[in-house]
Amino acid sequence: MEKEELVQKLMAYTENEKQFLKDGNFHEEVPQPQELLEEEILLPGESIGIVRQDRFRPVGKHRHNYIELNYVWSGWCAQEVQGKRIVTRQGDICLMDSEAEHSVGLCGERDILVNILMPKRYFDHNFFARMNGQGILSRFLLNAVTKQRNKEHFLQFPTSQNPRVAWIMEQILLEYYGDDLGRQEVLDSYMILLFTHMLRSFRSNNTDSEEKNSIPLPEILHYMEKNYLTCTLSQVAEQFGFHPVYLTTVLKEKTGKSFVEHIQNQRLSQAVNLLLRTDLTVAEIVDQVGYSNVDFFYRKFRQAYGCTPGEYRKSTLKSVSI
Repeated sequence: MEKEELVQKLMAYTENEKQFLKDGNFHEEVPQPQELLEEEILLPGESIGIVRQDRFRPVGKHRHNYIELNYVWSGWCAQEVQGKRIVTRQGDICLMDSEAEHSVGLCGERDILVNILMPKRYFDHNFFARMNGQGILSRFLLNAVTKQRNKEHFLQFPTSQNPRVAWIMEQILLEYYGDDLGRQEVLDSYMILLFTHMLRSFRSNNTDSEEKNSIPLPEILHYMEKNYLTCTLSQVAEQFGFHPVYLTTVLKEKTGKSFVEHIQNQRLSQAVNLLLRTDLTVAEIVDQVGYSNVDFFYRKFRQAYGCTPGEYRKSTLKSVSI
């Protein structure tokens, strides 16, 4: 499928829309079942489904037993989620949990709302497992997003100013509506890219509030991630103008982990990346990720992953090859 075909598909009237236009009752809500089920939406074997929202009629209150990601392809859309009215415009994303009761306002001719539907098992396990290896900052942002999602059951991401998000969404739609080799694997990879940029917008949107609290936490975590081999608590505190005791207290309070725990996790994450992506021996990996004591590394690795590095490499690569 080419982009022109995709645009035509998104703009074409559905059978429901044809009927709405014929009836002309544009402000009459379309009633919904109390809960929409993934079994009725997703095809067998699909990890995600995509549905373009019908226009010309508002949609009544409903829930899902799956995660829904709304993307405004063009125009704008007003929704009521958990009793709160939110407005998203072209390029923006809203992520709704299965518990979120919501309704969709009237969408006009040019208001194209794309819904990506994901089973909770996909979003919580497969998805986050692949994201978690990206570093200290990503883990912190993922944790923050998860907590906020669990608390409010929905999240808004101001991604309209990020042209890469628009491009990624276009690729996801082209791949989904196509039928090429490796379609599902490509979709999974694009979803990881999409969520990475959503995290970046989440970080940017929350930077102002962090600065008001006098500590640029995302920047500190990013610095630790990039300099995990050499940085110390005292050096990072000096870099950002804080006392070491204050910095470690804030880290523990805001992230649930101490400075040492963050650095330890980063070293182990890098070790896992090297185990799976290189032919380096375990001894060489130990040296590259900054451990001076091999026995200490083995002990920490087993605590984190429940097996030795060699066992982890063998079992993971075997499952991938299968």
